[in-house]
Amino acid sequence: MIPIGSSSFMLSLTLIIGWIPVSVLLLRHYPERIDLWSFFSLNLLYALLLTIPCYRMYKQAREGGQHTREQEELARLRRELDKAKELLDAFLQQTPDAVSILDLDGKFIHVNQASVEQFGYSTSDLLGKTIPCVPEEYRAEMEHYHAEVLRGKAIVGYETVRRHQNGSLMHVSLSYGPVLDKQGRVTGIICCSRDITQRKQIEQELQESQAHFRLITENMSEMIYLVKRDGSVAYVSNAHATFLGYSCEEMTRMGPAVIHMIIHPEDQKRVTELFKQCWRKEEEATTFYRLKHSQGHWVNVESRFKPVGNSDGVGDSMLIVSRDVSEITKTKEMLRQSDKLSAIGQLAAGIAHEIRNPLTSLRGFIQLLDASVGGAQRNYCQIMLSELDRINLIVSELLVLAKPQAVRFQPKDLSELIRNVLSLLESQANLKNIQMHASIDEQLPLISCEENQIKQVLLNLCKNAMEALPDGGEIYVKGQQVSAEHIQISIRDNGCGIDPERIPRMGEPFYTTKENGTGLGLMVSQRILEDHGGSLQIESERQKGTTVSIVLPVCVKSASQV
Repeated sequence: MIPIGSSSFMLSLTLIIGWIPVSVLLLRHYPERIDLWSFFSLNLLYALLLTIPCYRMYKQAREGGQHTREQEELARLRRELDKAKELLDAFLQQTPDAVSILDLDGKFIHVNQASVEQFGYSTSDLLGKTIPCVPEEYRAEMEHYHAEVLRGKAIVGYETVRRHQNGSLMHVSLSYGPVLDKQGRVTGIICCSRDITQRKQIEQELQESQAHFRLITENMSEMIYLVKRDGSVAYVSNAHATFLGYSCEEMTRMGPAVIHMIIHPEDQKRVTELFKQCWRKEEEATTFYRLKHSQGHWVNVESRFKPVGNSDGVGDSMLIVSRDVSEITKTKEMLRQSDKLSAIGQLAAGIAHEIRNPLTSLRGFIQLLDASVGGAQRNYCQIMLSELDRINLIVSELLVLAKPQAVRFQPKDLSELIRNVLSLLESQANLKNIQMHASIDEQLPLISCEENQIKQVLLNLCKNAMEALPDGGEIYVKGQQVSAEHIQISIRDNGCGIDPERIPRMGEPFYTTKENGTGLGLMVSQRILEDHGGSLQIESERQKGTTVSIVLPVCVKSASQV
């Protein structure tokens, strides 16, 4: 826009208006002197003269317009700057975090209202001064981070301790950032502080709660196992290592496979169904099952399954608290065995009484017969009397089940006892096509025993070996001294054998592998060996045979002689 009052505008207007009458006068008074070319030249010259004030006028107009735009742009920028300052100030004043700006010397040049409220210092206490709320033990740390920021590094989420104006300590989370000018040079430090004292207190209480929880769980005799709904293991107590031999890491790595890895195959289906039922109904349940120890044997446990809900009350975990009830199971089993033994004792006492009555009559008549005959017949009577005495002694052994019997231990030659037993069984072995082989070391030391009881043990074991050979076979009896204090007798057959898992129960009353057996023979034999300070061990393999080993102590006198 051209300013009307300017000199260039007036000059241009005067020249334009004045040229019109001049051109008319020249054409009217000097038509013969002014030809077309001259008239054109005069107009061109006049136009050139007119260009000068027009150019000046254009230049003035352009400069005036540019100045106006610059002023308008400057005014707009000032308005935007004021608005940005207002927004920034409103943000700094409304934010709950304490925001402050420090100069290169670490003095405050700006603080917001939150800084005043958070640390208790007024604005006048802070502006132009260094930070007053840093405890002495944290000052070197603060100076280190300030130096890092002045080198252009940003610090985010640095947790430390500051002191309130009232003297109390407070936990804060600090973030530092450099203030840069247009050239990228650091001109100050901006600091943002958030009070996390309450959060730290909650974290401390949570840590103490967790420490108490672990202290309780790690010292409980029960095994605690926490599993998520997706099968992942959330917690395993150290009691698993004590009772099962697996570390917490091993139990955690098993995950869902723990059911198939350590739960007894016969119990897996029942435990799995109970586990699913607890998830579905969200109710507690208790059950007994067997877990495999890391060394291979089975441990009886009682487990309580309890669904655990999250903060929303939705069950997302299952708490399994288990305890080893192997000893309790053994105690219950012993009570059952005691009941059986009590019944057997009463039965044995009655049987012994009933058998002894006819034995007494038979012995009396044979004694009368022995007195009236002679020669070979008398020898037969002596044999029958000897066998009747042995029957009477065997019947007396039944009373062992009813009550302890007073026995007399005497030094005996074990080799002779073995040969006597084998001679008694020789005829029966021949009938069953069984060959019996004896291998007894010479000069075995004497043992202190009740002769007839040891014979009874040997008879029971040899008969068991013969019954394992229904189609004939071989039995090997071996006697040897295995140490200075012990003699071992091994009775081995090549019969059908026994399943290894059934061997631990051998010797229980009424537990037998024979179709018509009672399980009492081996039980009585074990009781007799225990009374003699000995032991019995069974080794067997299906279709390869069984070996029963008896270990008996030698006489003290014999041991000293050896």
